[in-house]
Amino acid sequence: MRLIKTAITGCGACVLIASSTQLQFGGVTSYALDSDLQAGPNAFSAQIPEVVSMTLLAEQPLNEADVLALFPPEPVVTEEPVEIVYERPSLRVPEGWTGNAVTFDEEGSPYLYGNPIAPMTAKTVSGTPEKSDRADKSYFAEDTLFIGNSLVVGMQKVGVIDTKYYANIGMSVKQFFEKPMFLSPDGSGKLITTAESVVRDGDFRRVYLMFGVNELGWPGSSAFFDYYERLIDLILNVRPDAVIYVQALTPMNEAVYAASTETPSEYFTNARIAQYNERLSALAERKSVVYLTPGEVLADETGSLPSDATTDGIHMNANLIRRWAEYLYTHTVEDVDPALFYQTEEITE
Repeated sequence: MRLIKTAITGCGACVLIASSTQLQFGGVTSYALDSDLQAGPNAFSAQIPEVVSMTLLAEQPLNEADVLALFPPEPVVTEEPVEIVYERPSLRVPEGWTGNAVTFDEEGSPYLYGNPIAPMTAKTVSGTPEKSDRADKSYFAEDTLFIGNSLVVGMQKVGVIDTKYYANIGMSVKQFFEKPMFLSPDGSGKLITTAESVVRDGDFRRVYLMFGVNELGWPGSSAFFDYYERLIDLILNVRPDAVIYVQALTPMNEAVYAASTETPSEYFTNARIAQYNERLSALAERKSVVYLTPGEVLADETGSLPSDATTDGIHMNANLIRRWAEYLYTHTVEDVDPALFYQTEEITE
């Protein structure tokens, strides 16, 4: 007998399909070919497992056990939901702790309140966003940090984005951890590192990073990306719900750069910038953070900064900075609900 068995979802109910006479077995319907029926009811029933006792002359219902024996259901695999719970470091400062929040071991690895900074991946929207609706000014004015080098200082001076800046001329990803640059909030007049400032701040929901131009001259590029990853991990340890925007290095104008300095570096080229950006994009993807490419609105048709928009081939004039700011206003992603990360009474947003 030719039978085609088609499983339906759920309790094991199935359909046996052939071509003519219909038989009912409780929740199971079968059809027998005319050729099979001509051979007699015994020939047909011999094709069905012994658990089914049936006749062609009357309906005989099967109980649930018989149906399950004939057509056992597919096993259902369920996974226990993983609960993500973090506490902000500011809520768990060790009792009696008087030192800096960020310290280092003998190998230079950063620690947070005496604990290793855990490698973390953002649980937020990631990738390179498409052009979005223009954000309101309050998007940057509230809960946002801009961290980076002299390019970010230029944006701060032009005043196109009103936000909190941790930016300094010459800042590198290494100096982020090691060089005191900003006044301590305790009123002591002491300078603290950018890393310490970020930890003590804590009240941010999104962070814009711009690093790389000062690191172009480093003989090896691996250290740059190692420090950059540590920097991202530090931010996520402080605020796991923060949306991190990693900005690609902006293009330069090599001719203007060469003419503006007596000792131009062979490392300052758009080709090297492209190499850095390729690895920076891969880092952002691996850490699941947002990757922005402002260079796409800053470069001219040759892929360089316009010669009339820069005096040293690297830094931009106010008009170009405004174009950069407009790119940031129109390339935003949604914030994350802190309730997905925190179980503390302090976080109530």
